[in-house]
Amino acid sequence: MGAATLKPPIISAPEPEGPVVVLGVAFDPTTLAGAVERISAMIASGRPHYVVTPNVDFLVQARRDPALHQVLARANLVLCDGKPLVWAARWLGGALPGRVAGSDLVPALLQRAAERGWRVFLLGGSPAAAAEAACRVAALHPSIPAVAHYSPPHRPLGEMDHGEIAARVRAARPDLLLVCFGCPKQEKWMAQHCRTLGVPVMIGAGGTIDFLAGRLQRAPRWMQRSGLEWLFRLAQEPRRLFQRYADDLLHFLPPVLALRAQLRRVEKPGP
Repeated sequence: MGAATLKPPIISAPEPEGPVVVLGVAFDPTTLAGAVERISAMIASGRPHYVVTPNVDFLVQARRDPALHQVLARANLVLCDGKPLVWAARWLGGALPGRVAGSDLVPALLQRAAERGWRVFLLGGSPAAAAEAACRVAALHPSIPAVAHYSPPHRPLGEMDHGEIAARVRAARPDLLLVCFGCPKQEKWMAQHCRTLGVPVMIGAGGTIDFLAGRLQRAPRWMQRSGLEWLFRLAQEPRRLFQRYADDLLHFLPPVLALRAQLRRVEKPGP
């Protein structure tokens, strides 16, 4: 995958209003363009914020983990990263304008960073992937100040050297911190450190660092539009993703269908 593939896609669409709730998680019904503008305003404010991009797996985990559910509820911006969530919202009477995938959002924000001189920090991923991603971002966007990166040793959240991570982040003074630990570790880490570190915007970016490094490829655009990107990802990483996707389907679809049936009973006119 060449560096040109890091360029952001075209971003435009109208902005709807009001949160859209799917299985207890309230999504901001914004477009990719709207998300970029809202994040830009957060960075301009200088105040600390964190942004989450839930997909189906997030919602399944949040139903089992009240702490994760609270972290998602307290986020400053909750973006829908999954076509199944768009469909589920529609079935449940809501309206999300579309998917805002982290792998689309991050390139768009890097373009904005190049235009406005934001400092960017990549946190997580393997050391080699993070270094490669930083080099590729710097090559594509030379106007971005030096892209800092750090890959902490892979440990449970409670065993991480939070002091070391905080020291590195404070030294770099990023405007935008991409946290790539995977869910729920990255979301809980952001909620724990958002105010103490004072970074204007932290975003849970998951595996996006591997896309930036060129280690994973995005699905063809037609698969992204039709909601089949999960199939492309499964073909790339079957050993890691098969069990997760099967578990997500088992624990996501039945409650959505049950809620849909309940809504239809309520909407059905009496005799």
